[in-house]
Amino acid sequence: MGDRVHGGALGRAVADFVIVKASDALFPTPDGISDEVASTLPVAGSSAAAALAAVGLRAGDTVLVGGAAGGVGIFAVQLARLAGATVIGTASEGTFPFLRKLGAEPVAYGPGLADRVRDLGVTAAVDLFGTETAEAALDLGVPPGRIATIAAGPNPPGGVRATGGADAEPGALTRIADAIVDGRLTVPVAAVFPVERIRDAVALQAARHVHGKVVVTL
Repeated sequence: MGDRVHGGALGRAVADFVIVKASDALFPTPDGISDEVASTLPVAGSSAAAALAAVGLRAGDTVLVGGAAGGVGIFAVQLARLAGATVIGTASEGTFPFLRKLGAEPVAYGPGLADRVRDLGVTAAVDLFGTETAEAALDLGVPPGRIATIAAGPNPPGGVRATGGADAEPGALTRIADAIVDGRLTVPVAAVFPVERIRDAVALQAARHVHGKVVVTL
């Protein structure tokens, strides 16, 4: 009772706490991580970890990350860099400086993506928005087993791997939290809204110009 935790819980709200079941996936929130940052980990952090695990990312890989400046992308870029991979991230040109700070080499998304990265030696890909990056990787000859998507439905193109946060390996969130505490991974929080202003939060996120996570507090 009274411990700071993060994760997924479905329970009955009572005053300022929630009654949870033993089966709920809750993890201790380490000192040095705010509740706002911790709230971003279960979905975005787990999804990024699952996508990288699905392609068997390893040191020396060059991974193409589709939607690299998005909420999941900021985790995927940094986790891939921590694993020793070179990261090429698709994004709009306005986010290029932001991606370079995270350690990625940015490239514009859109028609002709495969041609723009053809000479960069892509060995794996994770598509965090639609199927454009997955299709580009297939065009480059990357094996389907080394391409993963999280937003293309259960049957992505070309036999590439569909995954999501539920597929994250045991301990993934703990490793991410440890990396944040150690300063090896950063979670940019672009804005924090009280729940009474949830419409403003959704509008900001929907505009797709925000660099970092949007958090709603209860």
